[in-house]
Amino acid sequence: MTATLTLETPLSAAPLRAVIYTRVSSDPNERGRSVSEQEVDCRAVCARNDWEVVKVFTDNDRSASRYATKVRAEHVRLIDFIESGAVDVLVTWESSRAQRDLDAYTRLRALCEGRGILWSYSGRVYDMRESADRFQTGLDALLAERESDETRKRVLRAVQANAEKGRPHGKLLYGYRRVYDEASGELVEQVPDETTSAVVREAAQRVLNGETPYAIAQDFDRRGIPTPRGGKGWDLTQVKRLCVNPGYAGKRVHRGKVVGDAGWPPLLDEGTHLALVAKLNDPARRSQRDSAVKHLLSGIAVCGVCGGRVRVQKNRGSLAYLCVDGFHVSRNEQDVDKFVTKVIVEWLKRPDVADLHVDTENSEQAAALAEAEEKRARLDGFYDAAAAGDLSPQALSRIEARLLPEIEAAERRARPTWSSPLIAEMAGPGAEDRWEGLLLPQRREIISTLMTVRINPAVRGARKFDEESIAVDWR
Repeated sequence: MTATLTLETPLSAAPLRAVIYTRVSSDPNERGRSVSEQEVDCRAVCARNDWEVVKVFTDNDRSASRYATKVRAEHVRLIDFIESGAVDVLVTWESSRAQRDLDAYTRLRALCEGRGILWSYSGRVYDMRESADRFQTGLDALLAERESDETRKRVLRAVQANAEKGRPHGKLLYGYRRVYDEASGELVEQVPDETTSAVVREAAQRVLNGETPYAIAQDFDRRGIPTPRGGKGWDLTQVKRLCVNPGYAGKRVHRGKVVGDAGWPPLLDEGTHLALVAKLNDPARRSQRDSAVKHLLSGIAVCGVCGGRVRVQKNRGSLAYLCVDGFHVSRNEQDVDKFVTKVIVEWLKRPDVADLHVDTENSEQAAALAEAEEKRARLDGFYDAAAAGDLSPQALSRIEARLLPEIEAAERRARPTWSSPLIAEMAGPGAEDRWEGLLLPQRREIISTLMTVRINPAVRGARKFDEESIAVDWR
């Protein structure tokens, strides 16, 4: 004889203490039962049975499958509450609301069995101390886990199919909005968003014009532009992602790899995207601090003796470029800046400089850029997998050891593919006036793109600045 009780059966003369647990996974199209609707139904069950609702726990937008990556914080509190002995019956809308993982079910069953706690769902009440009820709830748990597995397979197939067709999937790419069919709720298309797409294009153009991601992020914050994910504020990493994400060039990425053209309009043309990738992933750039700077050549010029970087410090009452590694050189900042400025302006006045452009026609270099971009995206995918616990640190270390040198080699081959559009804009007659109108980061961008400045020791006893002691190595 089964011990299963119907809801009409009076369980006790005194009201039982009931705890309600509601949960829903991501349901953007609202096709399932919301947590509020579940709570209404569960409270109706408690009212019919004269149970006193002592607590309600809710996990919204949380999966209960064995593939879940987010902790169900309220479920953890629910288990603690049950263990405290303050409840007689657990009420859920259906079995799968509590879990879709057989391991989680067995832990809950053992807890209810040990403490004599009833479990009510789908119109029935179960007592885990009875074998028939353990069998039925176990069967429901198996069915819930199988449904979860089948759903996951369907989702993965859909993701793969969408990737192959270039359709969007997952989080909305900043700069776009999605259009859905009003009747079915199905995605129709992804199109540029008028406001946020302008932010992406502005960031890209400003980076190409010599501004740092750090400075752009600060400006976006000052203007109150919302961040891509609604966080506290912009940072240089967010700006860089806007510039190097292949999605903005109309490319579809799946599992960290560019798999083809996307089914949405690009915000940036391919040449602009390749130039941004080459520029922001340039190892020479990564060796410098991407932050607010106050001096023309700090972090750019090098010591002519040891090759180390120079910084600006006071020396004998004046600001000077000093070798901080071996103190081999110390040259007056004003004199060095004036000389380097003269050299760069004279170069910009050359008529052939105006022909400099992004070389998107060089197929070998463009292919090298695409290779570096694809491998860096793959590496980012492995980082995400390691963070989710799907990849061991040892495996990640082996992957890094292989991919990082390949990425650097591809970037070295691709580096000549681009030159700053800012240089082309500066070229020709009137370069002196245009140079005066540049921001300091833009001046530094031009110098670091075109040359390496080597500061050699001054001739002992010399009273005048010796221009011959400043060597310019053109790239």
